Formats: sequence, C-alpha cells, structure tokens
Amino acid sequence: MAAIRSLGAPDEPDVYAQVVRLFLVDVPIHLSALDVAIAAADSEAVWRIAHRLRGSTLEMGVMRMAPVCAELEAAARAGSLEHAAARVESLGREFAAARAAMEQAIV
Repeated sequence: MAAIRSLGAPDEPDVYAQVVRLFLVDVPIHLSALDVAIAAADSEAVWRIAHRLRGSTLEMGVMRMAPVCAELEAAARAGSLEHAAARVESLGREFAAARAAMEQAIV
C-alpha cells in the first residue's frame, strides 16, 4: 500500500484513491461470481476466483480476507465445496469492514 500511496505527483489525481475505488468495485463482482460457481459446484471456477481475490486482497493490504480466500482455494482444489458458501459469507463480512476503513482513508 505504501508503494501505491507514493505514486503520482501532488498536482495529479490520487492514485491510491483510484486503486481503492477499483478494488471496492471489483470485490463484490468476485463475491457474486463465487456464489454462482459454488451453486454450480464448479470447483475449478471457485479456485480461480478465490486465487485472484486472494492476490487482490494481499496487494491492497486487506489481510483478514486473504486466509479465507486461501481456504476456499484449498477446498476447491480438493473438490470439497461443502463449506464454501459459509466462507464466502465470511469474506463478505470482512470486505464490509475493509470497505468502511478504505472509504474513510480516501475521503
């Protein structure tokens, strides 16, 4: 996050705020896609989406979401989506908390 915050010049748009806004738009799309993939019992799609989401959360410093994404990845690789919906609900709660903090940071 420090690297992102250091980008751009003082007279240019805030790069950090732009990246945060993109993240805040992107995550709900991934969460919805996870719901669809889980409903379809598509382990490959769950793995792919969770992997991408984990990378994004780590890049943005949303450390509490990353382990849940890793759990989803591992479960999907094992072909076990039994508790995947509950994990996505947990991701949603963590994202809501992160969203509130990030929105305050870019005001």
